[in-house]
Amino acid sequence: MKARLTEMLCCPACSGTLSLEVYQQREDGEIIEGRLSCTCGERYPVVAGVPRMLRGHLLAECLHRYHGDFVERHGASFPALPPAPAGDRKVATMHAFGYQWTTFVSNFEYYKEMFLGFVRPYLGENDFKDRLVLDIGCGSGRPASIACSLGAEVVAVDLSEAVQTAFEQTRTYPRLHVVQADIYALPFKPCFDFVFSVGVLQHLPVPKDAVKSIARVVPVGHKAVLWVYGKREWWYQPIEWMRTVTKRMPHRLLHVVSIAFAALSEIFLLVPYRVLSRIPGTRGLAERIPGRIYARFPFRENVIGWFDRLVAPVTYYFSREDIETMLHDAGFEQVELYARPDASASWVVQAVRGPERRP
Repeated sequence: MKARLTEMLCCPACSGTLSLEVYQQREDGEIIEGRLSCTCGERYPVVAGVPRMLRGHLLAECLHRYHGDFVERHGASFPALPPAPAGDRKVATMHAFGYQWTTFVSNFEYYKEMFLGFVRPYLGENDFKDRLVLDIGCGSGRPASIACSLGAEVVAVDLSEAVQTAFEQTRTYPRLHVVQADIYALPFKPCFDFVFSVGVLQHLPVPKDAVKSIARVVPVGHKAVLWVYGKREWWYQPIEWMRTVTKRMPHRLLHVVSIAFAALSEIFLLVPYRVLSRIPGTRGLAERIPGRIYARFPFRENVIGWFDRLVAPVTYYFSREDIETMLHDAGFEQVELYARPDASASWVVQAVRGPERRP
């Protein structure tokens, strides 16, 4: 964590100003361990370079499952925390995507094309230069790293332990800040030039509440750009049936299953697509093959895609009306949707934060 990050953070409980106490700091100024405190009484640890802006059982799950050594050394500086209730979907999501984005990490070099495909036509390469932006649901840090490489200063936030993978990128990108937080209680002041989020809303228990939380950190007159699932085609339904089983599998077993499905889709979908797309008379047929977008990327990206589909505890598929209603209810205006080509049905969405509404 860099000291500059405190200028953008606020208490997720009361939006109050935070004071920083440093326990350990690197020579380059990066704060490795510390504590952020609010006058309301809430305290948040900085662990392994990342501020953990979580409360209650989410913070308990983070510290006791992943950072027991920090608890042993500094536990007395933080209040006793309740355990997670059985079946909590936030915790299940935390662990599912934590495994995904701390396991699938050798996948940065080709991601620029993918990322720009998720945010076009509302963001292009030149839109990031010299901007301060917030990446909500950063995973391993791939979107944030691309945004930094395009000239932005980026604050990247995620609920899961994937923040540790993202934090490793801060040595390459000094203007990258990483925060662990709950999307329903984002700990940021509305100070960003724009906010973006790629593939997050569809995996949240209550997406409309998440959109309202996002609205609170977007300055009035500034925009949010989101990529979300659309209503899927008929052929996608068997994947939903499989997910009722696979989302309960141990993550390592599901990793193996994902490799098998990726291999099958390579043989029966992507190889035919590559052949047919080169024959003038069959290109139209090729463009109807499911999953064809993965033909442009390494096999491991196909594995990630299958794991992502099958691990999520919650998945929603949004209609145009669903998205427009969520955004308008949250205080956004000028909502625009773009049906993303060359992929299963999905939307790229742009919306501008409207003026504060009086109660």
